[in-house]
Amino acid sequence: MSSLLLLKTRPQIVIPELAVRLGLNEALLLQQVQYWLSETSSGVDHEGHRWIYNTIEEWREQFPYFSESTIKRAFNNLKKLGVLNIEQINKRTHDRTNYYSINYEHALLSDEVKLNQSNSSAERVRAGQNDLIDKRKMKRSNNTKMTPSNGANCPDLTESTTENTQEITTESNSFCQAHAEPDHAQIVLNHFNKVTNSSYRDGKTTMGHIRARLAENYIADDLILVTDYTTAKWLNDSKMSDYLRPKTLFSPENCMEYFEKAQKWHEAGRPACVNGKWLKPGEVVVHIDTVERDTVFTQIFSTGWKPANRIQEIAKEMASRSGLGRLNEFAGRSAWKGIWQQAAEQAAREATA
Repeated sequence: MSSLLLLKTRPQIVIPELAVRLGLNEALLLQQVQYWLSETSSGVDHEGHRWIYNTIEEWREQFPYFSESTIKRAFNNLKKLGVLNIEQINKRTHDRTNYYSINYEHALLSDEVKLNQSNSSAERVRAGQNDLIDKRKMKRSNNTKMTPSNGANCPDLTESTTENTQEITTESNSFCQAHAEPDHAQIVLNHFNKVTNSSYRDGKTTMGHIRARLAENYIADDLILVTDYTTAKWLNDSKMSDYLRPKTLFSPENCMEYFEKAQKWHEAGRPACVNGKWLKPGEVVVHIDTVERDTVFTQIFSTGWKPANRIQEIAKEMASRSGLGRLNEFAGRSAWKGIWQQAAEQAAREATA
């Protein structure tokens, strides 16, 4: 005998007030971290705190009704709120495993916190926190097989366990318009092809590098940033442009280094790279038309000559102030090149102001 009203698997439990303070998704994930920290021997001690780790895939196994992006967003919200510490405490070069530790002293975890409009900071970070996922990929809770590490063998229901009590089916939830979660690896590849003017296909090798990095807790935006950074640096470099390929950018040996540099580049305002050097704030890129420059030099002091554009106007004014007409032809041509360069740069700055 069985009943749809009876639970067939162990539930995931969260105190309602914690959900009010943090958001339901955030509360469920934080409670699960608490389970791993307090009810298992998993994890490591680091700087006086207990830390546990799970990959995003492992979190997905524990929360099959959450999409990968929903889990990442909820963890990011908890980190922003300050109730959860997330760090890569393993300092090995290529290990980007995230470790999790709860900040038990945070006010939002205090019994004395009063819920009112002034301390509802969690509300601001919970908008759009659920990404819908393909219902066909959902596992029914009564068929879920859980491992001992997530509490399935515990004898009572008073602890925090990891199983799913929500049975999501197309029959019982026909009102929910679910859709397949976007392929983040494909998003990265599409962006790469667009900005690098490439046409890489979603083959096993190319997608393998991208998916491997996404499995290491990079997100699509991280790999897109790496693409933008290396493109800005290498696209117009004849020696380096051949290395603009997924195999190079997203290999485990290179991706971490490029990502760290890309973050600094982004914080600096994404400057342009010219001749292998990043432009400083206020600097501009100019391409000198040597034919125009040399032609204007022969005409600038002719009677009736008038500038045809802004560069020529600025160059004429600078030539008059510098006494260019009093120099011999050799010295005059040399000085004129510098004047023309300055005039071109000033005109470029005016155009972008």
